[in-house]
Amino acid sequence: MGIRCSFCDITYEEARGIIQKGEFSICPECLKLVKEILDEFSMGDVLEAKGNCSFCGGDHGGGRMVFQGKKTRICNLCINEIERELEGKKDKTVSKKTDTLKYGRETTQEKAKVLSLLKSRVKKGIMELSPYSVPHYECSVKLDGNESPFLLPDDVLERVLNEIRKVPINRYPDPEAIGIREKVSRMMGFSSDGILIGNGSDELIGMLMATFSGGTKRVLYPVPTFSMYRITGTALGLELVEVELDDRFDIDVSETLKEIKKKNPDLIFLASPNNPTGNRYSDNKIFEIIENSKGIVVLDEAYCDFAQRTFLHLIQKYENLVVLRSMSKVGFAGIRMGMLFGRDEIIREINKVRLPYNVNSFSQRIAEVILDDVVFIGENVQLIARERDRVFKSLELNNSVEAFPSDANFILFRVDDADSIFKGLVEKGVLIRNFNSPGRLENCLRVTIGTPEENDAFLKALGEILFS
Repeated sequence: MGIRCSFCDITYEEARGIIQKGEFSICPECLKLVKEILDEFSMGDVLEAKGNCSFCGGDHGGGRMVFQGKKTRICNLCINEIERELEGKKDKTVSKKTDTLKYGRETTQEKAKVLSLLKSRVKKGIMELSPYSVPHYECSVKLDGNESPFLLPDDVLERVLNEIRKVPINRYPDPEAIGIREKVSRMMGFSSDGILIGNGSDELIGMLMATFSGGTKRVLYPVPTFSMYRITGTALGLELVEVELDDRFDIDVSETLKEIKKKNPDLIFLASPNNPTGNRYSDNKIFEIIENSKGIVVLDEAYCDFAQRTFLHLIQKYENLVVLRSMSKVGFAGIRMGMLFGRDEIIREINKVRLPYNVNSFSQRIAEVILDDVVFIGENVQLIARERDRVFKSLELNNSVEAFPSDANFILFRVDDADSIFKGLVEKGVLIRNFNSPGRLENCLRVTIGTPEENDAFLKALGEILFS
């Protein structure tokens, strides 16, 4: 047919179908790949782009994200439209009998009604969002999720299993999570009245935004950073104030203070160490922001165990400071346990918007057992930190790689062709995260630190790809 994909130059016949829009085309495989990349960046990581979408002419910004190919650009809205067109073509291949039953005129009309309902009733900004999703690949070495690679020690696992058997699943969990709060209080030397437990940090972020949005309804955070600030803020209808990090991935304090003065945000989120960059922000810059903000400043310390630095003790000095912590990164992502620390008065207000019984009985009981014996957690954290330094040094020695220093349990690095490297690693059974997009994170990849054996497998596979 003479039609070729504008991204990979494959022919219509080779691709088994290409969707053409005006003078530009895209094949199903490129559509899938670009969508996965855009899904990555819909989670809050900055996707910078120059120029307009080649297909519709729309510019990058707001709910539109433009992906830059070698010669062609495409935005997420065109991706969604093309996907619907492909689905329509699939529907037409169904037999007439099935078409009448499942894909007939009534069904089409009903779909149109639903779309009309969504457009008129869904909160502004949500339809342009993509859900939090992680592309799935079958790989034996999984280094993409910033999880701990270590299972529970046998003796701790046995205690956990014994306690789980005692959980009365016909009863609601403790709504206040008193047992966990008291254990955390003793460990941290922090009042239990100033601690709130959530179903992961994600839920606590939502509680913070729901509680502290009664002033300007603005939330500020540097970018790139953790995706849920943007997703949750959009879902709650807040105005998002994003300030780009400097060229060393640290806070641009002059621009941030300028926005604080101008916008007076109700909430400021600072993830330190930051994801996906891995670095801690400068202490002095954090202090300046806290001291110049009239709203609440949230220090998200999900990765602080690997940095051995916390602002928790400064809550008594700064009344507008709260600290987020997580058990997910040190070995317990499966139980979804987040912790929020703040002045008693602040926690009391946030607790009013907490959903009843928000942390299930099993997670509470498992956490209580684990918090009775945390020595093995510290040992695992130290091993991960040593492995992080070893992997970083190995990456630094490679002239084809630019590795960025990390205070977390992962390393961000840049290569010449991130998409090709990512694909090559998957083919070798090693899964990491691809953050490639035009701009600050162009050709960047992120690898979670695993066991020594997993790290060796990653380094070996990466070396083979780079020098093949």
